[in-house]
Parts: sequence; C-alpha cells; structure tokens
Amino acid sequence: MFENLEIRNFRLFEHLKIEKLGRVNLLAGMNNSGKTSVFEALFLLCGIGNPELVLRVNAFRGFGELVTPVAVRETLLKPLFYHFNSNQSIEINSQSKLHKTMKLIIKVERKNTVALPLQGTSLDNSPKELVEIPPSMFVTSQESVWSDSLHLLYSSDSDKVINEGYIHMANDGMQVIAPSSHNPFLAMFLSTRGYNPREDATRLGDLRRRKQGSFLVNALKIMEPRLQAIEENSVAGYPMIWGDIGLSELVPLSIMGEGMTRMARIILAISSAVGGIVMVDEIENGIHYSVLEKVWSAIADAAERAQVQVFATTHSFECMEAAHRALGEKLMFHRIEEDREGKKRCVTLEAEGLAAAIHHGFEVR
Repeated sequence: MFENLEIRNFRLFEHLKIEKLGRVNLLAGMNNSGKTSVFEALFLLCGIGNPELVLRVNAFRGFGELVTPVAVRETLLKPLFYHFNSNQSIEINSQSKLHKTMKLIIKVERKNTVALPLQGTSLDNSPKELVEIPPSMFVTSQESVWSDSLHLLYSSDSDKVINEGYIHMANDGMQVIAPSSHNPFLAMFLSTRGYNPREDATRLGDLRRRKQGSFLVNALKIMEPRLQAIEENSVAGYPMIWGDIGLSELVPLSIMGEGMTRMARIILAISSAVGGIVMVDEIENGIHYSVLEKVWSAIADAAERAQVQVFATTHSFECMEAAHRALGEKLMFHRIEEDREGKKRCVTLEAEGLAAAIHHGFEVR
C-alpha cells in the first residue's frame, strides 16, 4: 500500500506531494486541477518501468489508438511533461510498506545518430522482452535511425536502477521495449467512459469460483433490494452478468440501470485486484445520493477483504459527506488546488479536519 506520493514535472504538476495516503482515498478539485494526472502517475509507478503503460494512459483521456509516431509525440509524449518541457525528467516516487522507496524516472533521450538496435535488445545489448503494441502503430525497419527515445528507469530502496524500458521513435515508426524483469503491482482504472460486460462477467466467474459471489449480491442489494442472485451467462452470444429480481426470467445487469453496473464494476475490480490498487473516476456517477453512505461502506469492506488501496475522484458534496459518515478515520480526503503563485498543491484532510469543513460549509470539493 502506498503511504505517500510525490510527482515532479508530470502533466500539470511541477511538483506535487501527497503527504499521507490511506486505504481509501477520495480526491477532489476543480475541473483540470490534475485529479486524473494523479491516477496516471500512480498507474505508471505501478508498472515499475514498463513503457507500454505510457501508451495506455492515453485511454484515460478518451483517445483512440495513435497511428503515427508524430501523433504519439504530439498527443501523448510531449503532454506528459510539465509545460511540454521534455528537457526535464519526470519523477514519481512513493514509500510503501512492502517495498519501501519506489522511484520512477521518465526522460527523453535524443539519438539522432544512433542506429536501431537489433530486435529484442536494448541499447546496451542486454536481452529485452518486446511488448505487443496495437497493430495500427508503425514499427520501424531494421535500417531506421532513432530520433528520440523515451527512457523509463525504476529503482527501489536505492538509486540503483532495477528495471528500465524504452519507447524508441523514428520518422517511419516506433518500437516499445519492456524490462526483461517485470513484476508490477496490479493497478486497475475505472473511467467514466465505456463498459465491458465480458470483462465483468469474467471477474464474477472468478469471484464465484472463490465462493465469494454472495458478497457482490449483498453490495448490489443496496440499490436493488429485490435482487436474489446473479450469474454470468453467455445466452446473448458473449458473457454477461444477469440478475434474478423475482421475475419469470433473469435480467441483464445493464438493464437495471447505470448505478447497478457502476457498483458491480467497482466491487468486481476491487475483488480482482488483490494486493493492488483500484482507481475510480467520478465514483458517484449513476448512484443515487440516498444510498451513497451504504455504497462507501461496501467499498471499504471490499477493499479491506482484498487488501486493495482505493483512489476515487468526486465533484459531489453529497458523495464527500457520505464517505465521511461511512468511513470516518478510514478515509483520507485530498483536494488538488492552486497556491497563490499558481502552482498545484494537495491539501489533505483527515476525519477531524473534514468534519470541520463539512460543518462550516467550506468548499473543499
């Protein structure tokens, strides 16, 4: 579990430090304050040097596949850096109870005269595992010359690099080279975009295999008291989750409303990410304010069972109040804001401070 987080030269942050993290963390702030950027930093750190995750963070922003090296540079790589300045390295570090210090450095190396290394090797000729990238991305020929490389270096407990990866770019293509030794933390990001019923059905099957399916049923009863049972079923042509609410036939979960599918996604993700982290964007979406307190209790219970650290964002005062009532001292509330100089900072409120802010009606969202 991450105990704190420090970010330098990443996205909107010249320097951001979150001093104290808990089992359940709720992030708030104005639009474009950097909440999603915090998620992305955590996601990259969990990859411990895997460059494929740099490409994946594009999905957090709603982009489709990038089909040319120019598109990768302009819409993904350059915006990674604070004020688009790739001359300064990105640094993301944290302390965790299991791995102590974790540090990720991301930097651009320009190699206008360096020939392309052999397939499957790094610049130092040590073996590397090639990561599969979308087929629409161009892959350079063996005669290409790299113009830029994005270099990821991961270290733990000392400055000695124990994992590193590359994204090599040339005018006619790109190549991703992952670390040969790769044992990442499990991290899941639930955005407000898209919904994959097959993925959730697979996770439900795994939960039922562990004889824990009733846990999801109890959580979903918060919103649909008639629910008696759930099951994964392929009668529609692909796996989906169906529910028994006392009718003559089972009902697809998606028919029961956005709140039901949202709650199922959250609980299934937490149950599947044992020992990892789950990040949920705009957690209150689709969920009626009257049940939010019970929802937070179910989320905290699931996180404790699976030893998962939860990060969520909200713009809702009711959601913040409900989380405080349900979790008390178990909740860490973080607000991303600007200081007087226009620099981003994080203000963290624990139970007593959050209670005072709510009581006096302070704007902390």
